[in-house]
Amino acid sequence: MARYLLFIHGYQGSSQSYKGACLRQYLQTHNPDTVLLIPQLACYPQPAWLQIREILDTFAGELIGIVGASMGGLMAAKASVDSGLPAVLVNPLADLSIVTNLLGEHIHPQTQEQYRLNTKHLEQLKEMQIAPERCSQRQWLILQTGDELLDFQQALKMYPHTKQTIECGGNHGFAGFARYVPAIIQFLLNNKKI
Repeated sequence: MARYLLFIHGYQGSSQSYKGACLRQYLQTHNPDTVLLIPQLACYPQPAWLQIREILDTFAGELIGIVGASMGGLMAAKASVDSGLPAVLVNPLADLSIVTNLLGEHIHPQTQEQYRLNTKHLEQLKEMQIAPERCSQRQWLILQTGDELLDFQQALKMYPHTKQTIECGGNHGFAGFARYVPAIIQFLLNNKKI
């Protein structure tokens, strides 16, 4: 029976992301019975969340866990709490005030879709953010202090009860992510759904 792992990319990310490729390569070599799911998420928060919910529902009982990066980390935390699945949050978005800098017109760098973010979309993200007391040791927060976009200390405040790994240096893309992949898979397998 196949098992599945859901990877949720960040804002303006891609189903072809580096972290996704690292996870896919490791699974193909070491866990070939586990299939990586990386949807190309919608540009707007609510439709993106509906895509994630559909995957959680479709693959219920077959998912080993969730990995999310940046804005995908925020959504992975909610998906984890809602589904009971373990999750790994990589440099996740925690301080939504920075999203106000993204309001306005954009072109997605991968899909070339034109879209406009407004305060309604910021409110949708706020609704997805879990309260700090809802996080648990079944979530692993992995941060690099050199993240040039997000303040790692905000993530520590938002996810205080998670397993935590903090590395000095690095960047928002999480330099050296591939070296964490074996431990990420092991963490997810060790913390199966309740």
